[in-house]
Amino acid sequence: MKYKILIMMLLCVFVSSAQITNVGEPRSWKLVSKNAITPMVMKNFDLNKIKAEDAANDLDRTKPWRFGYEFKVNLGLSNAGVWDDLPDGSRIWRLNIISKGAKTINFIFDTYRLPRGATIYLYNNDKSDVLGAYTNIFNRPDEMLGTWLVEGENVWIEYHEPYAVRGQGELNISKVIHGYRSVTSKDVFEKSLGDSGSCNQDVECTVGRDFDVLKDRLKHSVGFIIMRGFVCTGTLINNTNNDKAPYFLTANHCDAGDEATWAFRFNWISPNPSCATTDNSTDATINQTTSGATVRASNSKSDMKLLNLDGGLDESWDLEWAGWDRSGEAPDFVVGIHHPSGDIMKVCRDDGPLSKITTQFENPETDMWEITETGNGWELGVTEGGSSGSALFDQNGRIIGQLAGGFAACAGTNDNGRNDQYGRFEVSWDFGNRDNTRLLNWLDPASTGKVTLDMLSQELTNGGTPPVEEEEIIVYYSPKEAIINLANGANKILEYIVFDLAGTEITSGRLTRSDEVIDMGDRSSGMYLIYITDTTDGSSFTKKVIIDRGF
Repeated sequence: MKYKILIMMLLCVFVSSAQITNVGEPRSWKLVSKNAITPMVMKNFDLNKIKAEDAANDLDRTKPWRFGYEFKVNLGLSNAGVWDDLPDGSRIWRLNIISKGAKTINFIFDTYRLPRGATIYLYNNDKSDVLGAYTNIFNRPDEMLGTWLVEGENVWIEYHEPYAVRGQGELNISKVIHGYRSVTSKDVFEKSLGDSGSCNQDVECTVGRDFDVLKDRLKHSVGFIIMRGFVCTGTLINNTNNDKAPYFLTANHCDAGDEATWAFRFNWISPNPSCATTDNSTDATINQTTSGATVRASNSKSDMKLLNLDGGLDESWDLEWAGWDRSGEAPDFVVGIHHPSGDIMKVCRDDGPLSKITTQFENPETDMWEITETGNGWELGVTEGGSSGSALFDQNGRIIGQLAGGFAACAGTNDNGRNDQYGRFEVSWDFGNRDNTRLLNWLDPASTGKVTLDMLSQELTNGGTPPVEEEEIIVYYSPKEAIINLANGANKILEYIVFDLAGTEITSGRLTRSDEVIDMGDRSSGMYLIYITDTTDGSSFTKKVIIDRGF
């Protein structure tokens, strides 16, 4: 019985940590011959009109920042693309989309139902940008899915269906988003600071010795959101169970399209920061993305929206869950971490004074914290469109609000001294008398009555022995040779079990010395899971490895 429970626990861990893996590659890339395909070419649209609308809308911070134009389409497995049968009885479906002049393309599925073992990859024509595999993990009751962005104007969607589930998949694309001003990494690399102003500070820039240590953890809680053709920012937020529940705080006015179709990116951080200069910010090499969310609570009184991220978060991503303060007390100073104008992650700081205001932002009036013009606005950096929904942290690194609007902007490498407003956390906490309008029931599920909560890593450290850190255990492997190497740097006795995706145990052992070699030479190509447990405190995590000796 214990063995069966362990298997179920492992599968639950895998489901909760599943996401776009960005490993492997589409099957068609190794096919010698395949059926010819006629691209689906999107119609031209009036880009000048769109840009004129953006020039006005960008000044209104109550609206999400738009980056893309939406085409309505009806493209599915039966009326578009081509099928190719493979020698093993499986088959692939390919669809080629071209939208002239697009910097990126992403997609909305109004029907997405994949059987177990089926995969979807997205890639551009020169194969320089690949997303996938999307799997049955992203199946939802509403059968909707929004994808992340693929760079370029010529993009392929490829669906692989194993023989055992042939004919069981259902897919239909309802929208193609043409990214005309882009959040693409290519733009960030090729021009100064992407689309955001030159006074912005990359998150790796210092905000002061009194906050830099906190900032270096909190940046791992910040996520960038794409909502059809619009963008916002949000933050993973801790709850009193300290259990990594995938709760994500953003603004209520971030409302473009059904949250089921939203996609999220974490740790988009430049390794070579630009600190209020016109120098380029180089791009991050990682692409940690997931898709799909459900609204848990929202209200316009504090412009708050709390999401549950349904696509899962990978244990290897080094994420943080930010803490909070619901006291309503004015902080000594505040810091914001955000993605202005869809750019790579930035940081800003205001030394106060911070004031409470009530203003006609939404209906009814909204209760705000204000970065005041009388205090000359931000001392360091600013926010912009796209920063909406980003958290405002107090001097202790706890969330006290999320960005609702304002007029702060860059004036060259300086800020314009204008104001910004953040919906107040203490109002969000217990507004209304229902779970779907307030944070209380979600962030304090055990009814502890806590007024403050630290970020997860602090809570674990202060509340007991922290779990074994993944950084202490190095898992590396050679896909072609089917050899897995485990390096134990934790100075603890660790146990491991290797499973296949069906939950069948392949092998197991104990790490009592520095290194262990696992020979998978007798195993077929595919993904395997290594479940590692600290025998002293029971903490654990899962790593994924790929064995691929070719088809």
